[in-house]
Amino acid sequence: MKKKTIVSLLVGAAMLAVTPACTNLDETVYDQLPADSFGATTTQVNALVGSVYKTLRTYFPGSCFYLAENSGSGTVTPTRKGGDWYDGGQFRELFMHTWTANTSAVKNAWGDCSTAIGTCNSTISVLQNATVLSDSEKAQKLAEVRGVRAFWYYVMVDFWGNVPLVTDYADKTLPTCQTRQTVYDWLITEVTAIADQCPDASSANYGKFTKGSAYTLLAKLYLNAEAWGVTVNGNAYQKVIEACDKVMGMDYSLDTNWKDNFIASNQNSKEAILAECFSSSDTNNNNYFMNMTLHYKDKFSLGLSVSTWNGVCAQPDYVKLFDQSDPRFVGTYLTGQQYYKGTTTEIITDHGRPLNHTIDVTMIPGTEYDGTAWGSVNQEDGARCWKWTFADDLTNAMENDFHIFRLADVYLMKAEALLRSGGSVAEATSLVNKIRERAYGNATHDYATVDLAKVQLERRLELAWECWSRQDDIRFGVFDKPLWTASSGLSSGVVRSSGDYLKLFPVSQLAWQSNPNLTQNPGYASFK
Repeated sequence: MKKKTIVSLLVGAAMLAVTPACTNLDETVYDQLPADSFGATTTQVNALVGSVYKTLRTYFPGSCFYLAENSGSGTVTPTRKGGDWYDGGQFRELFMHTWTANTSAVKNAWGDCSTAIGTCNSTISVLQNATVLSDSEKAQKLAEVRGVRAFWYYVMVDFWGNVPLVTDYADKTLPTCQTRQTVYDWLITEVTAIADQCPDASSANYGKFTKGSAYTLLAKLYLNAEAWGVTVNGNAYQKVIEACDKVMGMDYSLDTNWKDNFIASNQNSKEAILAECFSSSDTNNNNYFMNMTLHYKDKFSLGLSVSTWNGVCAQPDYVKLFDQSDPRFVGTYLTGQQYYKGTTTEIITDHGRPLNHTIDVTMIPGTEYDGTAWGSVNQEDGARCWKWTFADDLTNAMENDFHIFRLADVYLMKAEALLRSGGSVAEATSLVNKIRERAYGNATHDYATVDLAKVQLERRLELAWECWSRQDDIRFGVFDKPLWTASSGLSSGVVRSSGDYLKLFPVSQLAWQSNPNLTQNPGYASFK
Protein backbone atom coordinates (compact mmCIF):
# COMPACT_ATOMS: atom_id res chain seq x y z
CA MET A 1 0.00 0.00 0.00
CA LYS A 2 1.41 3.37 -1.00
CA LYS A 3 1.23 5.83 1.85
CA LYS A 4 -0.42 9.13 0.98
CA THR A 5 2.12 11.92 0.73
CA ILE A 6 0.03 14.48 2.55
CA VAL A 7 0.08 12.66 5.90
CA SER A 8 2.97 14.84 7.01
CA LEU A 9 3.79 18.38 5.98
CA LEU A 10 7.20 18.36 7.64
CA VAL A 11 9.00 17.73 4.38
CA GLY A 12 8.33 18.53 0.80
CA ALA A 13 5.30 16.66 -0.53
CA ALA A 14 3.52 15.80 -3.75
CA MET A 15 0.39 17.90 -3.91
CA LEU A 16 -2.54 17.85 -6.32
CA ALA A 17 -4.23 20.73 -8.11
CA VAL A 18 -7.97 21.29 -8.29
CA THR A 19 -10.08 22.76 -11.06
CA PRO A 20 -13.34 24.57 -10.26
CA ALA A 21 -15.41 21.58 -11.37
CA CYS A 22 -14.17 18.00 -11.41
CA THR A 23 -11.06 17.53 -9.35
CA ASN A 24 -7.93 17.50 -11.50
CA LEU A 25 -5.69 14.92 -9.91
CA ASP A 26 -2.53 15.52 -11.91
CA GLU A 27 0.39 15.94 -9.55
CA THR A 28 2.19 19.21 -8.89
CA VAL A 29 5.32 18.84 -6.76
CA TYR A 30 6.25 21.32 -4.03
CA ASP A 31 9.58 19.95 -2.86
CA GLN A 32 11.09 23.05 -1.30
CA LEU A 33 8.13 24.40 0.62
CA PRO A 34 8.42 24.67 4.43
CA ALA A 35 5.52 23.26 6.38
CA ASP A 36 4.73 26.45 8.25
CA SER A 37 4.14 28.38 5.05
CA PHE A 38 2.11 25.77 3.19
CA GLY A 39 -1.43 26.95 2.54
CA ALA A 40 -0.29 30.54 2.04
CA THR A 41 -1.63 30.77 -1.52
CA THR A 42 -4.85 29.79 -3.23
CA THR A 43 -2.91 27.31 -5.38
CA GLN A 44 -1.55 25.60 -2.31
CA VAL A 45 -4.96 25.47 -0.66
CA ASN A 46 -6.48 23.94 -3.77
CA ALA A 47 -3.63 21.43 -3.86
CA LEU A 48 -4.46 20.35 -0.34
CA VAL A 49 -8.14 19.94 -1.13
CA GLY A 50 -7.19 18.00 -4.26
CA SER A 51 -5.24 15.52 -2.14
CA VAL A 52 -8.40 14.89 -0.12
CA TYR A 53 -10.48 14.14 -3.21
CA LYS A 54 -7.78 11.83 -4.49
CA THR A 55 -8.34 9.58 -1.48
CA LEU A 56 -11.76 8.68 -2.90
CA ARG A 57 -9.97 6.89 -5.74
CA THR A 58 -8.93 4.14 -3.32
CA TYR A 59 -12.59 3.24 -2.66
CA PHE A 60 -13.30 1.84 -6.13
CA PRO A 61 -11.69 -0.20 -7.48
CA GLY A 62 -9.69 -1.80 -4.74
CA SER A 63 -10.00 -3.57 -1.43
CA CYS A 64 -13.17 -1.75 -0.37
CA PHE A 65 -14.81 -3.07 -3.54
CA TYR A 66 -13.76 -6.62 -2.68
CA LEU A 67 -15.14 -6.33 0.85
CA ALA A 68 -18.41 -4.81 -0.38
CA GLU A 69 -19.08 -7.13 -3.32
CA ASN A 70 -17.24 -10.45 -2.83
CA SER A 71 -18.59 -10.84 0.72
CA GLY A 72 -22.11 -10.11 -0.47
CA SER A 73 -24.18 -11.67 -3.24
CA GLY A 74 -22.84 -9.70 -6.20
CA THR A 75 -19.42 -11.01 -7.21
CA VAL A 76 -16.88 -13.73 -6.64
CA THR A 77 -13.21 -14.10 -7.52
CA PRO A 78 -12.78 -17.84 -8.12
CA THR A 79 -9.53 -19.72 -8.48
CA ARG A 80 -8.86 -20.32 -12.17
CA LYS A 81 -7.83 -23.68 -13.68
CA GLY A 82 -4.32 -24.31 -14.83
CA GLY A 83 -2.32 -22.46 -12.27
CA ASP A 84 -3.12 -19.04 -13.66
CA TRP A 85 -2.82 -17.69 -10.16
CA TYR A 86 -3.72 -18.61 -6.64
CA ASP A 87 -3.99 -16.09 -3.85
CA GLY A 88 -3.55 -18.51 -0.97
CA GLY A 89 -7.26 -18.53 -0.24
CA GLN A 90 -7.80 -14.78 0.35
CA PHE A 91 -10.67 -14.51 -2.12
CA ARG A 92 -12.08 -17.82 -0.91
CA GLU A 93 -12.19 -16.31 2.58
CA LEU A 94 -14.21 -13.34 1.36
CA PHE A 95 -16.79 -15.55 -0.32
CA MET A 96 -17.04 -18.15 2.45
CA HIS A 97 -17.02 -15.56 5.27
CA THR A 98 -13.94 -17.14 6.84
CA TRP A 99 -11.84 -13.99 6.77
CA THR A 100 -9.35 -13.17 9.51
CA ALA A 101 -7.49 -10.10 10.69
CA ASN A 102 -4.76 -11.06 8.20
CA THR A 103 -6.96 -11.31 5.10
CA SER A 104 -5.39 -8.98 2.54
CA ALA A 105 -8.53 -7.07 1.59
CA VAL A 106 -9.35 -6.50 5.27
CA LYS A 107 -5.88 -5.12 5.98
CA ASN A 108 -5.71 -3.03 2.82
CA ALA A 109 -9.18 -1.55 3.18
CA TRP A 110 -8.47 -0.54 6.78
CA GLY A 111 -5.25 1.08 5.60
CA ASP A 112 -6.98 2.94 2.75
CA CYS A 113 -9.69 4.28 5.06
CA SER A 114 -7.41 5.34 7.90
CA THR A 115 -4.86 6.91 5.57
CA ALA A 116 -7.63 8.89 3.86
CA ILE A 117 -8.88 10.13 7.23
CA GLY A 118 -5.34 11.19 8.13
CA THR A 119 -5.13 13.14 4.87
CA CYS A 120 -8.42 14.88 5.68
CA ASN A 121 -7.31 15.74 9.21
CA SER A 122 -4.01 17.20 8.06
CA THR A 123 -5.77 19.28 5.44
CA ILE A 124 -8.34 20.57 7.92
CA SER A 125 -5.51 21.60 10.22
CA VAL A 126 -3.91 23.73 7.51
CA LEU A 127 -7.20 25.16 6.21
CA GLN A 128 -8.22 26.32 9.66
CA ASN A 129 -5.14 28.55 9.76
CA ALA A 130 -5.11 29.64 6.12
CA THR A 131 -5.26 33.42 5.79
CA VAL A 132 -5.54 33.56 2.02
CA LEU A 133 -9.22 32.57 2.09
CA SER A 134 -12.23 34.67 2.91
CA ASP A 135 -14.41 33.46 5.76
CA SER A 136 -17.01 32.09 3.33
CA GLU A 137 -14.39 30.37 1.15
CA LYS A 138 -12.76 28.79 4.18
CA ALA A 139 -16.10 27.56 5.51
CA GLN A 140 -16.99 25.92 2.21
CA LYS A 141 -13.64 24.21 1.70
CA LEU A 142 -13.63 23.01 5.29
CA ALA A 143 -17.13 21.64 4.79
CA GLU A 144 -15.99 19.75 1.67
CA VAL A 145 -13.02 18.18 3.43
CA ARG A 146 -15.04 17.34 6.52
CA GLY A 147 -17.61 15.75 4.21
CA VAL A 148 -15.02 13.49 2.59
CA ARG A 149 -13.71 12.59 6.05
CA ALA A 150 -17.25 11.74 7.14
CA PHE A 151 -17.65 9.50 4.09
CA TRP A 152 -14.56 7.52 5.09
CA TYR A 153 -15.78 7.21 8.67
CA TYR A 154 -19.11 5.97 7.32
CA VAL A 155 -17.23 3.28 5.38
CA MET A 156 -15.33 2.25 8.51
CA VAL A 157 -18.48 2.18 10.65
CA ASP A 158 -20.15 0.01 8.03
CA PHE A 159 -17.24 -2.43 7.69
CA TRP A 160 -15.86 -2.55 11.25
CA GLY A 161 -18.37 -0.85 13.55
CA ASN A 162 -16.01 -0.03 16.41
CA VAL A 163 -13.20 2.17 15.12
CA PRO A 164 -10.90 4.94 16.33
CA LEU A 165 -12.37 8.42 16.08
CA VAL A 166 -9.59 10.92 15.43
CA THR A 167 -10.43 14.43 14.28
CA ASP A 168 -7.42 16.43 15.53
CA TYR A 169 -4.28 16.16 13.41
CA ALA A 170 -2.17 17.54 16.26
CA ASP A 171 -3.19 14.66 18.53
CA LYS A 172 -0.41 12.07 18.14
CA THR A 173 -1.59 9.68 20.87
CA LEU A 174 -2.45 6.16 19.77
CA PRO A 175 -6.26 6.06 19.70
CA THR A 176 -8.54 3.38 21.09
CA CYS A 177 -11.58 1.99 19.29
CA GLN A 178 -14.81 3.84 19.98
CA THR A 179 -18.16 2.08 19.88
CA ARG A 180 -20.16 2.05 16.68
CA GLN A 181 -22.81 4.12 18.48
CA THR A 182 -20.27 6.79 19.47
CA VAL A 183 -18.87 7.14 15.96
CA TYR A 184 -22.37 7.01 14.46
CA ASP A 185 -23.56 9.84 16.73
CA TRP A 186 -20.52 11.90 15.75
CA LEU A 187 -21.24 11.24 12.07
CA ILE A 188 -24.85 12.40 12.34
CA THR A 189 -23.79 15.57 14.15
CA GLU A 190 -20.88 16.24 11.79
CA VAL A 191 -22.72 15.72 8.50
CA THR A 192 -25.73 17.71 9.70
CA ALA A 193 -23.43 20.58 10.70
CA ILE A 194 -21.66 20.83 7.35
CA ALA A 195 -24.49 19.91 4.95
CA ASP A 196 -25.66 23.40 4.10
CA GLN A 197 -22.12 24.80 4.04
CA CYS A 198 -21.14 22.45 1.21
CA PRO A 199 -21.24 23.65 -2.42
CA ASP A 200 -24.56 23.56 -4.24
CA ALA A 201 -25.46 20.59 -6.39
CA SER A 202 -24.62 21.73 -9.92
CA SER A 203 -22.63 20.69 -12.97
CA ALA A 204 -20.01 23.26 -11.98
CA ASN A 205 -19.47 21.39 -8.72
CA TYR A 206 -19.25 17.92 -10.19
CA GLY A 207 -16.57 15.95 -8.33
CA LYS A 208 -16.97 17.97 -5.13
CA PHE A 209 -18.60 16.97 -1.86
CA THR A 210 -21.80 18.95 -2.28
CA LYS A 211 -25.00 19.50 -0.35
CA GLY A 212 -26.37 16.54 -2.31
CA SER A 213 -23.47 14.36 -1.13
CA ALA A 214 -24.10 15.36 2.48
CA TYR A 215 -27.82 14.61 2.45
CA THR A 216 -27.28 11.34 0.56
CA LEU A 217 -24.76 10.34 3.22
CA LEU A 218 -27.29 11.20 5.93
CA ALA A 219 -29.87 9.04 4.16
CA LYS A 220 -27.37 6.12 4.12
CA LEU A 221 -26.62 6.58 7.82
CA TYR A 222 -30.28 6.59 8.82
CA LEU A 223 -31.28 3.77 6.45
CA ASN A 224 -28.71 1.40 7.96
CA ALA A 225 -29.19 2.41 11.59
CA GLU A 226 -31.44 -0.51 12.50
CA ALA A 227 -29.20 -3.08 10.79
CA TRP A 228 -26.17 -1.58 12.53
CA GLY A 229 -27.82 -1.80 15.93
CA VAL A 230 -27.49 1.91 16.70
CA THR A 231 -30.14 4.16 18.17
CA VAL A 232 -31.43 7.29 16.50
CA ASN A 233 -33.07 10.35 18.00
CA GLY A 234 -36.44 10.14 16.25
CA ASN A 235 -37.78 7.95 13.46
CA ALA A 236 -34.78 6.85 11.38
CA TYR A 237 -36.82 5.95 8.30
CA GLN A 238 -38.65 9.28 8.33
CA LYS A 239 -35.24 10.95 8.43
CA VAL A 240 -34.22 8.89 5.38
CA ILE A 241 -37.29 10.18 3.56
CA GLU A 242 -36.54 13.78 4.54
CA ALA A 243 -32.90 13.52 3.43
CA CYS A 244 -33.89 11.90 0.12
CA ASP A 245 -36.47 14.62 -0.50
CA LYS A 246 -33.72 17.20 0.01
CA VAL A 247 -31.58 15.54 -2.66
CA MET A 248 -34.47 15.00 -5.06
CA GLY A 249 -35.24 18.71 -4.84
CA MET A 250 -31.73 19.65 -5.99
CA ASP A 251 -30.24 19.98 -9.45
CA TYR A 252 -30.17 16.26 -10.26
CA SER A 253 -32.22 14.18 -12.67
CA LEU A 254 -32.22 10.60 -13.90
CA ASP A 255 -30.18 10.34 -17.10
CA THR A 256 -32.52 9.46 -19.94
CA ASN A 257 -30.24 6.61 -20.97
CA TRP A 258 -29.24 4.43 -18.00
CA LYS A 259 -25.95 3.47 -19.68
CA ASP A 260 -24.82 7.12 -19.83
CA ASN A 261 -23.91 6.79 -16.16
CA PHE A 262 -21.14 4.37 -17.10
CA ILE A 263 -19.67 5.52 -20.41
CA ALA A 264 -16.06 6.64 -20.60
CA SER A 265 -17.02 10.34 -20.58
CA ASN A 266 -19.60 10.09 -17.80
CA GLN A 267 -18.64 13.34 -16.09
CA ASN A 268 -21.67 14.99 -17.72
CA SER A 269 -24.12 12.82 -15.82
CA LYS A 270 -27.01 14.72 -14.23
CA GLU A 271 -27.46 11.75 -11.90
CA ALA A 272 -24.04 11.74 -10.26
CA ILE A 273 -24.03 13.03 -6.68
CA LEU A 274 -20.55 12.07 -5.44
CA ALA A 275 -17.97 11.03 -8.01
CA GLU A 276 -14.47 9.63 -8.04
CA CYS A 277 -12.83 11.44 -10.94
CA PHE A 278 -10.49 9.39 -13.13
CA SER A 279 -8.41 10.04 -16.22
CA SER A 280 -6.86 7.72 -18.78
CA SER A 281 -3.52 9.36 -17.99
CA ASP A 282 -3.62 8.42 -14.29
CA THR A 283 -0.51 6.62 -13.12
CA ASN A 284 -1.52 5.83 -9.55
CA ASN A 285 -4.82 5.30 -7.80
CA ASN A 286 -6.18 4.85 -11.31
CA ASN A 287 -9.33 3.12 -12.50
CA TYR A 288 -8.04 -0.35 -13.33
CA PHE A 289 -11.36 -2.15 -13.09
CA MET A 290 -10.99 -3.75 -16.53
CA ASN A 291 -7.92 -5.59 -15.17
CA MET A 292 -9.95 -7.11 -12.35
CA THR A 293 -12.73 -8.68 -14.43
CA LEU A 294 -11.70 -9.34 -18.04
CA HIS A 295 -10.22 -12.60 -19.33
CA TYR A 296 -6.75 -12.38 -20.82
CA LYS A 297 -8.16 -12.65 -24.34
CA ASP A 298 -11.26 -10.47 -23.94
CA LYS A 299 -9.11 -7.66 -25.28
CA PHE A 300 -9.27 -9.25 -28.73
CA SER A 301 -13.07 -9.18 -28.84
CA LEU A 302 -13.23 -5.67 -27.39
CA GLY A 303 -10.36 -4.24 -29.43
CA LEU A 304 -8.30 -3.21 -26.38
CA SER A 305 -4.58 -3.12 -25.66
CA VAL A 306 -4.55 -4.01 -21.97
CA SER A 307 -3.14 -6.71 -19.74
CA THR A 308 -5.88 -8.27 -17.61
CA TRP A 309 -6.03 -10.56 -14.57
CA ASN A 310 -9.03 -12.83 -15.26
CA GLY A 311 -10.32 -12.41 -11.73
CA VAL A 312 -13.65 -11.18 -10.49
CA CYS A 313 -16.93 -12.29 -12.09
CA ALA A 314 -20.59 -12.23 -11.11
CA GLN A 315 -22.21 -14.75 -8.81
CA PRO A 316 -24.35 -16.85 -11.20
CA ASP A 317 -27.72 -16.62 -9.48
CA TYR A 318 -27.31 -12.85 -9.22
CA VAL A 319 -27.10 -12.65 -13.02
CA LYS A 320 -30.18 -14.89 -13.28
CA LEU A 321 -32.21 -12.31 -11.35
CA PHE A 322 -32.26 -10.20 -14.51
CA ASP A 323 -35.02 -10.48 -17.08
CA GLN A 324 -32.97 -10.87 -20.25
CA SER A 325 -35.27 -8.35 -21.94
CA ASP A 326 -34.08 -5.79 -19.40
CA PRO A 327 -31.46 -3.61 -21.17
CA ARG A 328 -29.54 -3.59 -17.91
CA PHE A 329 -28.77 -7.29 -18.39
CA VAL A 330 -26.64 -6.82 -21.53
CA GLY A 331 -25.51 -3.46 -20.19
CA THR A 332 -24.15 -4.99 -17.00
CA TYR A 333 -22.62 -8.32 -18.03
CA LEU A 334 -20.31 -9.62 -20.72
CA THR A 335 -21.52 -13.15 -21.46
CA GLY A 336 -21.45 -15.70 -24.26
CA GLN A 337 -18.99 -16.71 -26.95
CA GLN A 338 -16.35 -14.09 -27.72
CA TYR A 339 -15.11 -13.45 -31.27
CA TYR A 340 -12.18 -11.50 -32.65
CA LYS A 341 -13.52 -7.98 -33.09
CA GLY A 342 -15.30 -7.49 -36.41
CA THR A 343 -15.12 -11.19 -37.32
CA THR A 344 -16.95 -14.45 -36.74
CA THR A 345 -13.76 -16.19 -35.63
CA GLU A 346 -14.07 -17.71 -32.17
CA ILE A 347 -11.50 -16.82 -29.58
CA ILE A 348 -9.91 -19.90 -28.00
CA THR A 349 -8.31 -19.87 -24.55
CA ASP A 350 -4.79 -21.15 -23.94
CA HIS A 351 -6.46 -24.27 -22.55
CA GLY A 352 -7.98 -25.00 -25.97
CA ARG A 353 -11.51 -24.07 -24.96
CA PRO A 354 -13.82 -21.51 -26.60
CA LEU A 355 -13.81 -18.19 -24.77
CA ASN A 356 -17.46 -18.51 -23.78
CA HIS A 357 -18.36 -16.55 -20.66
CA THR A 358 -20.98 -18.77 -19.08
CA ILE A 359 -23.29 -17.46 -16.39
CA ASP A 360 -22.71 -20.57 -14.30
CA VAL A 361 -19.30 -20.87 -12.65
CA THR A 362 -18.56 -24.58 -12.29
CA MET A 363 -16.03 -25.82 -9.77
CA ILE A 364 -13.98 -28.71 -11.17
CA PRO A 365 -13.88 -31.89 -9.01
CA GLY A 366 -10.41 -32.89 -7.94
CA THR A 367 -9.00 -29.35 -7.94
CA GLU A 368 -9.59 -28.57 -4.27
CA TYR A 369 -7.07 -26.44 -2.35
CA ASP A 370 -5.79 -26.37 1.21
CA GLY A 371 -7.86 -29.30 2.41
CA THR A 372 -11.12 -27.46 1.68
CA ALA A 373 -13.90 -28.06 -0.82
CA TRP A 374 -12.87 -24.89 -2.69
CA GLY A 375 -11.54 -25.83 -6.13
CA SER A 376 -10.76 -24.11 -9.40
CA VAL A 377 -13.00 -23.24 -12.34
CA ASN A 378 -12.32 -22.96 -16.05
CA GLN A 379 -10.62 -19.79 -17.26
CA GLU A 380 -13.64 -18.58 -19.18
CA ASP A 381 -16.36 -19.25 -16.59
CA GLY A 382 -18.41 -16.38 -15.25
CA ALA A 383 -20.20 -13.25 -16.46
CA ARG A 384 -17.75 -10.35 -16.56
CA CYS A 385 -18.45 -6.73 -15.82
CA TRP A 386 -19.66 -4.76 -18.81
CA LYS A 387 -21.26 -1.95 -16.84
CA TRP A 388 -18.56 0.64 -17.39
CA THR A 389 -17.86 0.74 -21.10
CA PHE A 390 -14.26 0.36 -22.20
CA ALA A 391 -12.97 3.12 -24.45
CA ASP A 392 -11.80 1.91 -27.87
CA ASP A 393 -8.33 3.31 -27.26
CA LEU A 394 -8.00 1.89 -23.74
CA THR A 395 -4.39 0.89 -23.09
CA ASN A 396 -3.82 1.57 -19.40
CA ALA A 397 -6.30 3.34 -17.12
CA MET A 398 -10.04 3.79 -17.57
CA GLU A 399 -11.41 7.28 -18.10
CA ASN A 400 -14.77 6.36 -16.54
CA ASP A 401 -15.58 8.13 -13.28
CA PHE A 402 -17.14 6.07 -10.51
CA HIS A 403 -20.31 7.56 -9.06
CA ILE A 404 -20.26 6.61 -5.39
CA PHE A 405 -23.70 8.18 -4.92
CA ARG A 406 -26.21 8.64 -7.70
CA LEU A 407 -29.84 9.66 -7.89
CA ALA A 408 -31.30 6.23 -8.74
CA ASP A 409 -29.98 4.97 -5.39
CA VAL A 410 -31.72 7.89 -3.64
CA TYR A 411 -35.05 6.98 -5.28
CA LEU A 412 -34.70 3.39 -4.11
CA MET A 413 -33.61 4.39 -0.60
CA LYS A 414 -36.72 6.53 -0.24
CA ALA A 415 -38.94 3.72 -1.54
CA GLU A 416 -37.42 1.32 0.99
CA ALA A 417 -37.80 3.79 3.85
CA LEU A 418 -41.46 4.39 2.94
CA LEU A 419 -42.17 0.67 3.12
CA ARG A 420 -40.20 0.09 6.31
CA SER A 421 -41.96 2.99 8.05
CA GLY A 422 -45.49 2.11 6.95
CA GLY A 423 -45.59 5.05 4.55
CA SER A 424 -47.22 5.37 1.15
CA VAL A 425 -46.96 2.15 -0.86
CA ALA A 426 -48.20 4.06 -3.91
CA GLU A 427 -45.34 6.55 -3.66
CA ALA A 428 -42.81 3.76 -3.15
CA THR A 429 -44.21 1.99 -6.21
CA SER A 430 -43.95 5.16 -8.27
CA LEU A 431 -40.31 5.65 -7.29
CA VAL A 432 -39.34 2.09 -8.21
CA ASN A 433 -41.25 2.32 -11.48
CA LYS A 434 -39.37 5.48 -12.45
CA ILE A 435 -36.17 3.41 -12.31
CA ARG A 436 -37.72 0.57 -14.30
CA GLU A 437 -39.19 2.89 -16.91
CA ARG A 438 -35.81 4.50 -17.44
CA ALA A 439 -34.22 1.06 -17.85
CA TYR A 440 -36.80 -0.36 -20.28
CA GLY A 441 -37.63 2.89 -22.04
CA ASN A 442 -41.36 2.51 -21.37
CA ALA A 443 -43.90 1.58 -18.69
CA THR A 444 -44.58 -1.98 -19.88
CA HIS A 445 -42.62 -3.49 -16.99
CA ASP A 446 -44.03 -1.30 -14.23
CA TYR A 447 -45.10 -2.93 -10.99
CA ALA A 448 -48.72 -2.61 -9.88
CA THR A 449 -47.40 -2.39 -6.34
CA VAL A 450 -44.08 -3.01 -4.59
CA ASP A 451 -42.96 -4.60 -1.35
CA LEU A 452 -39.52 -4.83 0.24
CA ALA A 453 -38.63 -7.89 -1.84
CA LYS A 454 -39.23 -5.94 -5.06
CA VAL A 455 -37.20 -2.99 -3.76
CA GLN A 456 -34.35 -5.34 -2.89
CA LEU A 457 -34.54 -6.86 -6.38
CA GLU A 458 -34.55 -3.47 -8.05
CA ARG A 459 -31.51 -2.40 -6.05
CA ARG A 460 -29.72 -5.54 -7.27
CA LEU A 461 -30.67 -4.88 -10.89
CA GLU A 462 -29.89 -1.18 -10.88
CA LEU A 463 -26.83 -1.07 -8.61
CA ALA A 464 -24.90 -4.24 -9.52
CA TRP A 465 -21.11 -3.89 -9.08
CA GLU A 466 -21.52 -0.51 -7.31
CA CYS A 467 -20.35 -1.54 -3.81
CA TRP A 468 -23.78 -1.93 -2.21
CA SER A 469 -24.13 -5.74 -2.20
CA ARG A 470 -22.83 -6.50 1.30
CA GLN A 471 -24.58 -3.56 2.95
CA ASP A 472 -27.88 -4.32 1.25
CA ASP A 473 -27.62 -8.05 2.00
CA ILE A 474 -27.15 -7.31 5.70
CA ARG A 475 -30.06 -4.89 5.77
CA PHE A 476 -32.39 -7.33 3.95
CA GLY A 477 -31.30 -10.28 6.11
CA VAL A 478 -29.62 -12.42 3.41
CA PHE A 479 -25.94 -11.83 4.13
CA ASP A 480 -25.26 -15.54 4.69
CA LYS A 481 -26.98 -16.52 1.42
CA PRO A 482 -24.63 -16.19 -1.57
CA LEU A 483 -25.90 -16.32 -5.13
CA TRP A 484 -23.29 -18.80 -6.28
CA THR A 485 -24.88 -22.09 -5.30
CA ALA A 486 -24.51 -25.80 -5.95
CA SER A 487 -27.11 -25.52 -8.73
CA SER A 488 -24.95 -22.96 -10.55
CA GLY A 489 -21.64 -24.77 -10.22
CA LEU A 490 -20.42 -24.37 -6.66
CA SER A 491 -19.19 -27.47 -4.89
CA SER A 492 -21.82 -28.63 -2.44
CA GLY A 493 -19.10 -28.80 0.19
CA VAL A 494 -18.55 -25.05 0.16
CA VAL A 495 -20.78 -23.54 2.82
CA ARG A 496 -20.74 -19.84 3.69
CA SER A 497 -20.18 -19.28 7.40
CA SER A 498 -22.93 -17.50 9.30
CA GLY A 499 -23.20 -15.60 12.56
CA ASP A 500 -24.05 -12.07 13.55
CA TYR A 501 -20.43 -11.28 14.36
CA LEU A 502 -19.57 -11.70 10.66
CA LYS A 503 -21.59 -8.58 9.87
CA LEU A 504 -18.44 -6.76 10.99
CA PHE A 505 -15.00 -7.46 9.64
CA PRO A 506 -12.12 -8.07 12.05
CA VAL A 507 -9.85 -5.16 12.87
CA SER A 508 -6.68 -5.46 10.82
CA GLN A 509 -3.77 -7.31 12.41
CA LEU A 510 -1.40 -4.93 10.65
CA ALA A 511 -3.19 -1.93 12.17
CA TRP A 512 -2.93 -3.45 15.65
CA GLN A 513 0.81 -4.01 15.21
CA SER A 514 1.12 -0.26 14.63
CA ASN A 515 -1.35 0.62 17.37
CA PRO A 516 -1.74 -1.92 20.19
CA ASN A 517 -4.49 0.24 21.73
CA LEU A 518 -6.91 -1.16 19.13
CA THR A 519 -9.32 -3.86 20.27
CA GLN A 520 -10.58 -6.74 18.15
CA ASN A 521 -14.25 -7.06 17.25
CA PRO A 522 -16.25 -9.75 19.11
CA GLY A 523 -16.18 -13.22 17.57
CA TYR A 524 -12.65 -13.00 16.22
CA ALA A 525 -9.39 -14.33 17.62
CA SER A 526 -7.57 -11.94 19.93
CA PHE A 527 -4.54 -10.10 18.62
CA LYS A 528 -1.19 -11.73 19.25
